[in-house]
Amino acid sequence: MQHQRVLAQNLISITAKHTDMELTGEKIMYDRRKFKEFALKQLKGRWGIPILVTVVAGLISAIFQLPVTYKMFSSQSFYDFLYYSGHDLVEFLTLYSDAVNGTTTRLMSFIQIFVASVLEIAVINVYINMSRSPEPVKFTTFLEGLNLCLKAILGTLWQILWVTLWTLLFIIPGIVKSIAYSQMFYILCEYKNVSVTKSMRISIIITRGHKWDLFVTYLSFLGWYLLCILSLGIGFLWLVPYMNMTLTNAYHSMLKEAIEMGKITPEDLTE
Repeated sequence: MQHQRVLAQNLISITAKHTDMELTGEKIMYDRRKFKEFALKQLKGRWGIPILVTVVAGLISAIFQLPVTYKMFSSQSFYDFLYYSGHDLVEFLTLYSDAVNGTTTRLMSFIQIFVASVLEIAVINVYINMSRSPEPVKFTTFLEGLNLCLKAILGTLWQILWVTLWTLLFIIPGIVKSIAYSQMFYILCEYKNVSVTKSMRISIIITRGHKWDLFVTYLSFLGWYLLCILSLGIGFLWLVPYMNMTLTNAYHSMLKEAIEMGKITPEDLTE
């Protein structure tokens, strides 16, 4: 246990050193611009692996999307979609619902969610490692992140359960809680002894007072997102790493603030 506490404290100090986001005063200010500027510095000379990981994760996701895409756009369905998309919105939505609500496509949708969660935690593992050290990261870091597949799937199921329950009350609480739970995978990647349920509790704590900040951070990439669409998607090869590195910096800042303000302790990150 003592060894785990020391490890947690070392990770916090190492991260603070390499992210250059030490505390000044009582509280770290959530500085979106600083996170984005530093993300570009962290990526300088190290774009290769993040871009490769973006391509690999995108291709794997696309492969699991093929059955649904095929059903939607095969044979006559394709022409129906084209026709009704411009003439009858209700009929178009009906065709879309029929395409995605079959037994096979529902099963594939669940599989896609689980695959996406495993890929997400593997990708986050890359950026967590990049944030710890200025040294070049290796593709094996992404592969090592796949070992967290069980936690990723359990974490996703746990999130879906609670987001669904909050959404039943109203849509806005569901969105708010989604942001509150958004740091779970970062915690599970960096502190592998932390359980899924505990990672959710810690995520709720560290995002307290910063959910709007995170929401604005997401929106701040909207303009770049539209430009990437105009580039036929090529721009996403650079935008996705930029976004991921920025959000990793935001995570480190919120975690360190929570520890310095006594909201959580290093011991909370060891079990």
